[in-house]
Amino acid sequence: MTKRRGNGVLCIGNDPVNLNLRCSLLKEHGWNVPSAGSGHEGVIRFGQEKVDAVITGELKRLRPPVPVIIVVTDARTLVNGATQQANAVDVKAQEALTLIDALKALLLAR
Repeated sequence: MTKRRGNGVLCIGNDPVNLNLRCSLLKEHGWNVPSAGSGHEGVIRFGQEKVDAVITGELKRLRPPVPVIIVVTDARTLVNGATQQANAVDVKAQEALTLIDALKALLLAR
Protein backbone atom coordinates (compact mmCIF):
# COMPACT_ATOMS: atom_id res chain seq x y z
CA MET A 1 0.00 0.00 0.00
CA THR A 2 1.32 3.42 -0.95
CA LYS A 3 0.25 6.49 0.97
CA ARG A 4 -1.15 9.03 -1.45
CA ARG A 5 -0.43 12.72 -1.40
CA GLY A 6 -3.43 14.96 -1.38
CA ASN A 7 -6.54 15.21 0.65
CA GLY A 8 -8.58 12.17 -0.22
CA VAL A 9 -11.64 10.77 -1.88
CA LEU A 10 -15.14 11.56 -0.59
CA CYS A 11 -17.22 8.42 -0.97
CA ILE A 12 -21.03 8.80 -0.89
CA GLY A 13 -23.56 5.97 -0.85
CA ASN A 14 -26.86 5.08 0.76
CA ASP A 15 -26.12 1.35 1.12
CA PRO A 16 -23.95 0.98 4.26
CA VAL A 17 -22.48 -2.38 3.25
CA ASN A 18 -21.40 -1.25 -0.22
CA LEU A 19 -20.20 2.09 1.13
CA ASN A 20 -18.04 0.32 3.71
CA LEU A 21 -16.63 -2.06 1.10
CA ARG A 22 -15.85 0.81 -1.28
CA CYS A 23 -14.19 2.86 1.47
CA SER A 24 -12.16 -0.15 2.62
CA LEU A 25 -10.98 -0.80 -0.94
CA LEU A 26 -9.86 2.81 -1.33
CA LYS A 27 -8.16 2.84 2.09
CA GLU A 28 -6.27 -0.35 1.21
CA HIS A 29 -4.85 1.55 -1.76
CA GLY A 30 -3.67 4.43 0.41
CA TRP A 31 -6.46 6.98 0.08
CA ASN A 32 -7.84 9.08 2.91
CA VAL A 33 -11.59 8.37 2.60
CA PRO A 34 -14.17 10.60 4.27
CA SER A 35 -17.62 9.15 3.64
CA ALA A 36 -21.30 10.09 3.72
CA GLY A 37 -24.35 7.85 3.98
CA SER A 38 -26.68 10.07 1.95
CA GLY A 39 -26.57 12.62 -0.82
CA HIS A 40 -27.50 15.39 1.62
CA GLU A 41 -24.70 14.46 4.01
CA GLY A 42 -22.35 14.13 1.02
CA VAL A 43 -23.08 17.67 -0.15
CA ILE A 44 -22.38 18.97 3.37
CA ARG A 45 -19.10 17.01 3.64
CA PHE A 46 -18.13 18.12 0.12
CA GLY A 47 -18.55 21.74 1.22
CA GLN A 48 -16.57 21.22 4.43
CA GLU A 49 -13.67 19.04 3.33
CA LYS A 50 -10.98 19.41 0.72
CA VAL A 51 -10.95 16.31 -1.45
CA ASP A 52 -9.16 15.20 -4.63
CA ALA A 53 -12.17 13.32 -6.01
CA VAL A 54 -15.75 12.31 -5.22
CA ILE A 55 -17.28 8.91 -5.84
CA THR A 56 -21.00 9.55 -6.41
CA GLY A 57 -23.03 11.69 -8.80
CA GLU A 58 -24.75 15.09 -8.94
CA LEU A 59 -21.80 17.02 -7.47
CA LYS A 60 -19.96 17.87 -10.68
CA ARG A 61 -21.81 21.14 -11.08
CA LEU A 62 -20.65 22.39 -7.62
CA ARG A 63 -16.91 22.04 -8.30
CA PRO A 64 -16.30 21.15 -11.96
CA PRO A 65 -12.52 20.59 -11.60
CA VAL A 66 -12.98 17.79 -9.00
CA PRO A 67 -13.25 14.37 -10.68
CA VAL A 68 -16.56 12.59 -10.04
CA ILE A 69 -17.09 8.84 -10.46
CA ILE A 70 -20.63 7.43 -10.47
CA VAL A 71 -20.94 3.84 -9.25
CA VAL A 72 -24.07 2.06 -10.54
CA THR A 73 -25.50 -1.42 -10.20
CA ASP A 74 -26.20 -1.70 -13.90
CA ALA A 75 -25.11 0.77 -16.57
CA ARG A 76 -28.53 0.41 -18.19
CA THR A 77 -30.11 2.09 -15.13
CA LEU A 78 -28.48 5.47 -15.83
CA VAL A 79 -30.92 8.27 -16.51
CA ASN A 80 -30.39 10.51 -19.53
CA GLY A 81 -27.65 13.02 -18.84
CA ALA A 82 -26.21 11.16 -15.84
CA THR A 83 -22.84 10.67 -17.47
CA GLN A 84 -22.58 14.42 -18.01
CA GLN A 85 -22.47 14.71 -14.20
CA ALA A 86 -19.37 12.52 -13.96
CA ASN A 87 -15.91 11.94 -15.35
CA ALA A 88 -16.34 8.17 -15.18
CA VAL A 89 -19.03 5.56 -14.57
CA ASP A 90 -18.14 2.34 -12.77
CA VAL A 91 -20.45 -0.69 -12.69
CA LYS A 92 -20.59 -2.29 -9.20
CA ALA A 93 -20.05 -5.80 -10.57
CA GLN A 94 -16.70 -4.66 -11.98
CA GLU A 95 -15.91 -2.07 -9.31
CA ALA A 96 -13.07 -3.86 -7.56
CA LEU A 97 -11.28 -4.20 -10.89
CA THR A 98 -11.85 -0.73 -12.30
CA LEU A 99 -12.44 1.82 -9.53
CA ILE A 100 -8.80 2.28 -8.51
CA ASP A 101 -7.64 2.50 -12.15
CA ALA A 102 -10.35 5.06 -13.02
CA LEU A 103 -9.49 7.15 -9.97
CA LYS A 104 -5.76 7.14 -10.73
CA ALA A 105 -6.35 8.06 -14.38
CA LEU A 106 -8.67 10.95 -13.55
CA LEU A 107 -6.33 12.42 -10.95
CA LEU A 108 -3.25 12.09 -13.17
CA ALA A 109 -5.08 13.86 -16.00
CA ARG A 110 -5.70 16.97 -13.85
